[in-house]
Amino acid sequence: CSRASVSMVAPTSLESAPTVERRLWDRDAFLRGYENSAELQAQHLACPELPKDLLGTYYRNGHARFVSRDGRKVRHPFDADGMVCAVTLDGRSGTAVVRQRYVASQGAIKERVAGRSLYPGQFGNARPFWDGGANFKNLANTGVMWHGGKLLALWEGSRPHVLDPLSLATMGEYDVEGLVGNGPTDSFSAHPRDTPEGGKANFAFFGNPATGKTKIRFWDFQADSFTLRSTPQTHEVPGFGLYHDFLVTDSWFIVTAAPSTWGSGGFESVRGTLEWIAGKRTVVSMIEFDVTKPTVAYFFPRDERSGAQPVAIELDTFFSFHHANAFEDPSTGEVIFDTVLSEQLAVDDRSLGLEDSDLFIIEQLDYESEVPQTALIRYTIDVSSGQYTKRRLSSRQVEFPSVAPSVRSKEHRYIYCSTAAKAEGVSPYAGVLKVDTQDASLSQFWLPEPHQFCGEAIFVPRSGTTTEDDGYILTLCFDGHEGTSTLLVLDALHLNQGPIARVQIPSSLAMGAGEDATIAGPGHGLHGTWAAGLVPSYDEVRQAESARKAIGARFLSDIVS
Repeated sequence: CSRASVSMVAPTSLESAPTVERRLWDRDAFLRGYENSAELQAQHLACPELPKDLLGTYYRNGHARFVSRDGRKVRHPFDADGMVCAVTLDGRSGTAVVRQRYVASQGAIKERVAGRSLYPGQFGNARPFWDGGANFKNLANTGVMWHGGKLLALWEGSRPHVLDPLSLATMGEYDVEGLVGNGPTDSFSAHPRDTPEGGKANFAFFGNPATGKTKIRFWDFQADSFTLRSTPQTHEVPGFGLYHDFLVTDSWFIVTAAPSTWGSGGFESVRGTLEWIAGKRTVVSMIEFDVTKPTVAYFFPRDERSGAQPVAIELDTFFSFHHANAFEDPSTGEVIFDTVLSEQLAVDDRSLGLEDSDLFIIEQLDYESEVPQTALIRYTIDVSSGQYTKRRLSSRQVEFPSVAPSVRSKEHRYIYCSTAAKAEGVSPYAGVLKVDTQDASLSQFWLPEPHQFCGEAIFVPRSGTTTEDDGYILTLCFDGHEGTSTLLVLDALHLNQGPIARVQIPSSLAMGAGEDATIAGPGHGLHGTWAAGLVPSYDEVRQAESARKAIGARFLSDIVS
């Protein structure tokens, strides 16, 4: 904590930013974030600069194993095994407890025992069906969920895994109290949402190539348990959908369906399907995005007993991975939602126009010219008439938008995002942006050094506050020169002044750990969460690590290859 691994830059607002770029991003440092990360047993750190009221545990999940023991490389980061990093912050004592572990999924265990890769990827590394090409591994690499006293590692292609919240040992897959089956069409999304009632909601989807339709299911959980608030809903919509996120308001579940189909139709779809079966292309490469058709916003009533019917409203054409928030305007009845979108769906080598090779997809990319531009857009929709307006909220390239917990599903002013290293155009996400939706001149951002890259920003409210933006921003920042990461704490009111506290994740490589790891990591991750008030001591975490087998849990490193 005492080492400053991330340098501050001078306070900068969107309006005062220089027109000439002061800094570029370091490509080699960026690529290091896609190397194998090392596990880390609990470490106790002194962090006297932590705010006194910052009490809880930050968790983040992400892809972390890119090369198997037989040297086979994962071609796409979304197909890499998940690792969860946990940082317990105790501002009262000025200490932190850090640890990180791979999720010990059944697939990861089998590969560890075999000493080689056994499974295909959905985005890369296709295999023919006769060599397990349709047998996908539960990667558990995308998100984490803290609810009802359970910590879940999430991947939207299958069931969640339960982890011990102290040690991060894996306890196994979870059927969510009998709600999620174990078949190839069963799943539990990696992007749960807070509900206005204080509970959680989640969804799942399955696109059927035979019917050309996608089934979507919603669960609405009560506060502090996985007891349902209402009966699960299942709906069917046209197209072969790819949904990562959804929205919740007082009355609606909302999904934005990009115009995507299984193949381009006719003989081309048949030929593509045969190529997938033969292992010549991936399942995701079969998703065709039609720029001539609109994206559709589907509004599904949260309470089917209300008598309200689902509504489909055509919008302009776009694809969205992540939404910030949605709320209903009580004076007009309109629904307002903010989303990060791009004008195309480009996630695999075919859609990005790259050659199908053994190279890691990020290594092949000219990032600034081939990665789609994103935009943070506000839609205001009259659900009764289908009319809508839209406006852009920021000029910067952004991703991973979020709002303060106090305004989720309510009217919000501020959005927190990861933002690109460059002020204009496309470059890797490196800094943190606070968007003021009412007055863009008051928006703020902060950037680290060119070899450092921040991930998703999570807002934690200051104790006792009633002000929307009075709190702290937590983000993990990867240093590509050192191969290490630092949890940064920024004051949300003065975000452009940079970190007020730092928690350096120690390198277990220096301790002789890591096996096939080449960076201490974690590298570029995905989604995190904050477990407020969960402040186990270092001794309690170490005891949980030692007692893991007694509760039926294990680390992936427990498995003898």
